[in-house]
Amino acid sequence: MSLIAVLIAVGGCAAEPTVSLPSGGPTPSPDVLLEPGQLTGSWTEAKTGDGSWASLEDDLVPCSRRAIAPGHAPVRFRVFRAADGASVSQLVVSEVDGMDSFKRFYAECLAVGEVESKTGPSHVARYAEELEIAAFTEDRLMVISGPVSRDDLRRIADIARRHLTGGS
Repeated sequence: MSLIAVLIAVGGCAAEPTVSLPSGGPTPSPDVLLEPGQLTGSWTEAKTGDGSWASLEDDLVPCSRRAIAPGHAPVRFRVFRAADGASVSQLVVSEVDGMDSFKRFYAECLAVGEVESKTGPSHVARYAEELEIAAFTEDRLMVISGPVSRDDLRRIADIARRHLTGGS
């Protein structure tokens, strides 16, 4: 009898509430995005938003390739500005097969630029003077984008990857 009570108690606590987009689909939790204080230096938040992959602003789509994720996938993004005027964006696509989206990032970015794989695992793409670094979890793809000239972009991407996977 006590086993049944435990199963009922555990089952009743399992679901987390989700916030719905106007289209009715759930949005990823805001905690997947970095805060400016998590980056070293003088970064500020310039813009934060969410929506679907299909409605994402063109300048935020990695390598300008929409085939990386399904159009209905929920997306959250944040753009940071440095004191020198440079900007870096973090994009998190949810409710996708993370490995599949990670592979598509590699293939799609390779079609228009160059891509190398790094431990982490992460893919580093160069396209149109941008450096775009992708990492994934089981159901999310995360991409950090910024100018190739930013020496700290790989460090920012590593912080974002650890944050996304719960490794702080």
